Parts: sequence; C-alpha cells; structure tokens
Amino acid sequence: MFKLLTATAIAVGAATLAAPQVERILQAHSQEKAASARVVSSGYRSLTLEADRSGHFQVEGIINGRRLHMMADTGATSVVLNHEDAARIGIRPRKKEFTIRMRTANGETTAAPVMLKDIRIGSIRVRNVRAIVAQKGAMNVNLLGMSFIGALKRFELKGDELTLVQ
Repeated sequence: MFKLLTATAIAVGAATLAAPQVERILQAHSQEKAASARVVSSGYRSLTLEADRSGHFQVEGIINGRRLHMMADTGATSVVLNHEDAARIGIRPRKKEFTIRMRTANGETTAAPVMLKDIRIGSIRVRNVRAIVAQKGAMNVNLLGMSFIGALKRFELKGDELTLVQ
C-alpha cells in the first residue's frame, strides 16, 4: 500500500502542472526546438542554463548512455520521459506497469515507474534516478524533475538563469 501511495504521489507531483501551463510548455516545445536554452557557464560539477525565449530551460541530457532532449522543471516531482523517447533509449515498460495516474494537457493518462541507471547533464551525474514513463502520445516533452535536481547539492533559479551544483 505504501509503495502504491508513494508511486501515486510521485506521478501526481510530476504531473501537477496546471493544464494551461502544460499546454503552453508543449506548444512552445513543439513550435521551435531551435530556441533552446543555452549553457551560460559550465564548471566541474556545476552548470548554469539560460532560459529560452519562452522562459524554459531546455537541455541535452544523457540517460543510461543515450542522448535525450529535456526541459528542466523544478515543479515536477520526478523525471518524466515521454513514451516515444523512452523506447528510443531502450526503456519499454510493459502495459501492466502503467499503474500511476497522471494528468496532462491531453487529459488523464497513466505512467510506468522506472529506475534510471544514471543521468548526466554536462559535468553533473546522478545515479539511480526515479522516473516515470508517460503513456504513448500523452507528452511531447521529457521533464528533468526533482528526482534528479533534488539529488544535487543545490540549485538556484535567478531571473532567467538556472544553476545546478553537485
């Protein structure tokens, strides 16, 4: 029972963005990947990102050794992978594993809990990261949520810059 409640809390937290906010994010992402955030500075185990024109922090991550475009989101409890990108990097939950309910701009759906071996963003690497995989077609973006960001020494959001420090 505790596992179910924990998984549900993670999914709800990961998907608690209000529908208009999610729609705005999805629209901005699909309109133009080229307007990505840029890395302002990078040092040993620190990274500062600058927001893109729509105010989002786009970043290229390496998950389990495979590149994946993500959006850093301190409002998401967990890392959330869209179904298609998860499959592309070798993560394919079985149908019966989609047990977590979540709400997106497209309505209610389910997600599957997974454990990622590691995520690397620049020189920052976090191992054994909790994540969820959204049902096929439910999300167009991948969220770098607090199951990654919260494992860092600190993060700071200041104006249009997000600094991550391990």
